[in-house]
Amino acid sequence: MLAGLVGFFLAAGLLLRGAWDVWSQALLVFTLVGGVGVWLGYRAMLGYLPRPTRGVDFWAAVLAALSGLSATLSPVPSYSRPSWVALAAGLSLFPVVGVLSRPQRSTVDRWVRGAAWALVLVAAYQRLHGVDRPPSLLLNQNAFAGAALLLLPMALEARARFLAAGLVLCLWWASSVGAWLGLSVGLIAFRRRVGVGWSRLGWVILLTGLVIAYAKLQSPAVLHRLAWWKAAWLMAADAPWLGLGTGAFAYALPAYASGQPELSTLFAHQHLLESAAERGWPWLALWLAGLSVLLTRGSPFKRFGAFAALVHGLVDYPLSLPGVFWLFCYMAACGAPEAEEGVNVPWSRRPWMVATAACAVIAAGLGAGRLWRADRMRASAVAELSAPAPDLETARARLEESTRLFPHPESERLLAEVAIARAAASAGRPAEERAGLEEAADRLRRASRLDPYRGSNRDLLERVEARRRALAAAPGARP
Repeated sequence: MLAGLVGFFLAAGLLLRGAWDVWSQALLVFTLVGGVGVWLGYRAMLGYLPRPTRGVDFWAAVLAALSGLSATLSPVPSYSRPSWVALAAGLSLFPVVGVLSRPQRSTVDRWVRGAAWALVLVAAYQRLHGVDRPPSLLLNQNAFAGAALLLLPMALEARARFLAAGLVLCLWWASSVGAWLGLSVGLIAFRRRVGVGWSRLGWVILLTGLVIAYAKLQSPAVLHRLAWWKAAWLMAADAPWLGLGTGAFAYALPAYASGQPELSTLFAHQHLLESAAERGWPWLALWLAGLSVLLTRGSPFKRFGAFAALVHGLVDYPLSLPGVFWLFCYMAACGAPEAEEGVNVPWSRRPWMVATAACAVIAAGLGAGRLWRADRMRASAVAELSAPAPDLETARARLEESTRLFPHPESERLLAEVAIARAAASAGRPAEERAGLEEAADRLRRASRLDPYRGSNRDLLERVEARRRALAAAPGARP
């Protein structure tokens, strides 16, 4: 049961656009937490719980706690907390995989290889229909290349030669220099495992990739990366202990790259700097310390894939995508030995453990449901406002419901815009116009508190306040 659950979680995480959308993250995280809760309840009733490798569970728990504290104290908690949930789901795989036996891990591998076949076939279909760099089912080509780099060693481990050939072809189509550099450095670093011939091929790929990278030194792709890395470094310097919160980089970037709107991005395109900027240097040090131990154990194929993905992460962002990050965590977690001991559960404690597991499942379901419904309400309101003849009252009701479920700066901004539109429609009726502008000002102040980095909220607030002052100064404004 547990192996199938983990396998489904990883496979679906890749096939649902890398779990990029809020609804897919909420659905998959609830599936994982709920499934693990049911499994724990079942094992508790049987009276025996396998125990993950000592040290790995504590390490993952400390990482989750540190990043959770960072998300709680983040200047943009509405963005950071949902991102932390996705991060914590990946960290939870370390203790979960620790209780899986070798045959159970093979079951997980089969699920992942099934997803790999789906990605390859979709990419081939896209290529046949004129897409030069097919992204398959991932967010874009670079994300697909990062997933293929992790999947390739798993295909080779299972001796699935056709799948491996398809993944290499997909890497070629994706044209991601970072992914090829990761593959080349992996071949060189694992020389004893792959052999001298493959290691020499790695050097050829590395030198070719460096020549291509040198030719792009003055291109926007390189110059923008340098600017993003500098911004991430400055963020980490400003908040060295806890960072700005998981997922905060994109929203804090305007404050660290002011006057350069072309630098807008969701990720730093550098896993280490982004981790330091969002979760702090202690978190990054602990993360790398644990990985350095896990990546010296277990299957050489999975170690190779995880190592190559880390190298790729030095120049690109696939590890920032939840689905790819979850697969990386699974491959690293396979470095932990199988559980060899467990805990006997006395009869008197079994009902309490079952009840605790049930409460955890219910809490996870309620939390995921609220986030999902809030996101759907906001998306529905945006669609309504984008219509040729928008119904402002309907959009307002949906946004208010979304805000009630989960406060979000974008919802407050949209509510302010609705209030401004209603105030404009009340021109000639000063009392109604002032009420609309007052509501808009309140909404914009809330949006600024939830996202202090978005300067357009402050600019719009200044215009609203200027209009309010003009109305107050107009003749007949006061009785």
